[in-house]
Amino acid sequence: MSVLTEFTVPADEFILYETLKEISEMYVEIERVVANSEYVTPYFWASTDSFEPFERALEEDKTVRSVTLLEDHDSERFYRVSWRQRTGTIGHAVSQLKASILEATSDGNEWNLKLLFPSESSLTKFHDYCSNYGLSFRLTRLYESRHPNAFGKYEVTPKQREALMVALDLGYFNIPRGATLEHVAEELDISPNALSTRLRRGHANLITNTLRHES
Repeated sequence: MSVLTEFTVPADEFILYETLKEISEMYVEIERVVANSEYVTPYFWASTDSFEPFERALEEDKTVRSVTLLEDHDSERFYRVSWRQRTGTIGHAVSQLKASILEATSDGNEWNLKLLFPSESSLTKFHDYCSNYGLSFRLTRLYESRHPNAFGKYEVTPKQREALMVALDLGYFNIPRGATLEHVAEELDISPNALSTRLRRGHANLITNTLRHES
């Protein structure tokens, strides 16, 4: 039986700590994570008033192996960053236990994680791992399901969901449309290009994990 959990962990016990401690007023949202025994590679959105200090901190971060800017939308950018796996970290525990990071957001001080564990025993092993290495975390919510695919199957990030729901509420998807892309973007306080990207990614995740999933 799969187990869905929500944790809060200190910023210094997860990825990007060396970078985030150098930058104030930074918001990071991980969209997905690719991990193996040697490297962990998160894809994430970063929002800040100035990206130059953030990117400089990334380049100087000794834990970072490589940085790739994938998209640039005014007040937010999409990155792929690769780290070498380190024993005794939350990321290494997640990778070793085959858990999935469904959501991860940080304001620079702590990380809010939504993790899906394949079984109750893997969650127990995660707890034991953290205890053995002195890692601290706070469990805020826990769910169980006899239908594992029910958790996170749509893989829509919080920002994508917000964009889709606001667009729906404002009538963007109506025929004829009740709101323009620019109107929805103004409501969300982001650029039309950023909104267009979120809607496309949100649609892609929904279609991939509903229509394709059911075929």
